[in-house]
Amino acid sequence: MKNLKYLISVVILVISGMSFSQDTSAPVPAEMWLCELNEGFTLADVRQVSKDVEAFSEKNGMKGGQWIFTTFMGDMNPNGFALMTAWPDFTEMGGGFQNFFTNGEGDKIFSRWLKIANCPTRSLVMIENPWSNMD
Repeated sequence: MKNLKYLISVVILVISGMSFSQDTSAPVPAEMWLCELNEGFTLADVRQVSKDVEAFSEKNGMKGGQWIFTTFMGDMNPNGFALMTAWPDFTEMGGGFQNFFTNGEGDKIFSRWLKIANCPTRSLVMIENPWSNMD
């Protein structure tokens, strides 16, 4: 998990340029989960939950995105990964939390998520897009 945290820090710096297709360096809110797959589950299960969150977001007219980070060098943990969800602003983020958690619309999705992964670390961060050559 230690190397995964280091990787996430480096990757956030690189990937933040890809976070949103905006020509702005305004910081946007994001949520980072450092996780490990539970026995019997794979990243395909994580991707399915991500698709379910995407469908939820589209149904509710929300903007945002998700990224899955895995290691490819060093002390690799084949079950370790990080999941980042980002929104264009705090209003969108708050609306997402309100609908997903408070109003209970995401209960079924989140219940599935808890079966798939153990995520002992969750951080709320700001990411910026100061420049990008990724287009």
